[in-house]
Amino acid sequence: GRPKEFDKGVGENWSEHEGWWVPIEWTTLAEPISPKKHMTQIAPLLPGKHSPLQTNGNGNQGCYLASISTSLGKLVISLVRETDHEASDRLDSLVEQIDEDAAQEKILASERQATEKEQLIRARQGQGLFRQRLLTFEKHCRITGVTDTCFLIASHIKPWRDSSDQERLDGENGLLLAPHIDKLFDQGWISFADDGALLTADGIAEVLAAWCIKPAMNVGSFTLKQRIFLRHHRQNIFRTHRSGS
Repeated sequence: GRPKEFDKGVGENWSEHEGWWVPIEWTTLAEPISPKKHMTQIAPLLPGKHSPLQTNGNGNQGCYLASISTSLGKLVISLVRETDHEASDRLDSLVEQIDEDAAQEKILASERQATEKEQLIRARQGQGLFRQRLLTFEKHCRITGVTDTCFLIASHIKPWRDSSDQERLDGENGLLLAPHIDKLFDQGWISFADDGALLTADGIAEVLAAWCIKPAMNVGSFTLKQRIFLRHHRQNIFRTHRSGS
């Protein structure tokens, strides 16, 4: 709710009984990050007004709620990676979310037609025109064999955040995957060779066994355009793997 001491001059962003809602996700770090140790990198990226930090690295006690740039956010994440490798995967997902949000905001602010904006944003969620087009190529989950599309996700091969408008709506830039398979594919734990061979990253054997996924399986052929998008996935999303190319 609104702090009582801010009853005067708080601006229109405060209502009588509610404040700002800022969704957050906490991650406990093995080793805390000290801003003072990295101020040569941090200082140039601090906002000119309402900065959360002073230029000497001390906190700005006069700042109640601060907004930072994407560049500063990514710098902080990179510093965390250096000291806490276990948090790396969670941080990767956060960076991807930031990039996707930024791409969506760019679409909304563009001069595209409203219907085009809607289709592009729905494609981010695997819905709309993208899903309709994908269903003309894919009829089941490549790994589980599930055919009921109510339980399958229309997943981009080349990530939505990295794709052009045309690629975001291209049905051949996608696969129908069960939710847990989509998670593995989206985070680069698995990929596919052009001939359909399943490629698996190091450290995933226990999960594959628990989910009854055979590492040596072949999921069938792909179209020419799917193979082009899969090449991007193998080169940019897929982690260090044990087989295939």
